Formats: sequence, structure tokens, C-alpha cells
Amino acid sequence: MKNKMPEYNTLDYLKDDVEMQKAYITELLNEYMKDNNAEVFLNSLKPLIKLHGSVSEFAKKCGINRTYFYKLFRKEVTPEFPTIAVIIKALGFDIDLRLKYLT
Repeated sequence: MKNKMPEYNTLDYLKDDVEMQKAYITELLNEYMKDNNAEVFLNSLKPLIKLHGSVSEFAKKCGINRTYFYKLFRKEVTPEFPTIAVIIKALGFDIDLRLKYLT
């Protein structure tokens, strides 16, 4: 009989740890700023969105049209950065900037 690795579920690691959520979103934002890949960014946010109820409920909380919100996750539209900022705020976080280097 083969030993099977347990399935990794991001939500299990994030659901009860706000600091872990913050670190997760920060890393996602850093990666998004490097490659501007909104698709990967949004898909990676799905576990956190699930913590806030259904996608419809979360879209309403964001003030984003539900149909548009679903289109974001079906890759039918590409979000602008202000939309991403609204989603992060609805997750309960602000975006903090830090100086990367001095010129």
C-alpha cells in the first residue's frame, strides 16, 4: 500500500491566523508587483475570500458588481490596481508601502 501525502489546503493554514493572512497577502502583492499577473494573484486570494462567505457576499462587501467579480475569476476581465486594493480592503487589510532601497 502506498503512503499518500495529505492534500495541502491553504485555507487550513490561514483561517485562524491574521498575521499569517497578512504575510500571505503581502507576499502575493510583492509577486503581483513583479510580474503583474492578476490571474495568479486573484486565484491565490480565493481561500481568504472563502473566509468571508460566498463569492456573491464578498462581491457585495467590496461594492463590486457580482457579475464583474465572477468575470475576474474566470479571467474574462483583468482588474485594475484600484480593484485589487478594494478586494484587499474588504479582506480587512490595508496596503502599506515600505522603501525598498535608497537611491
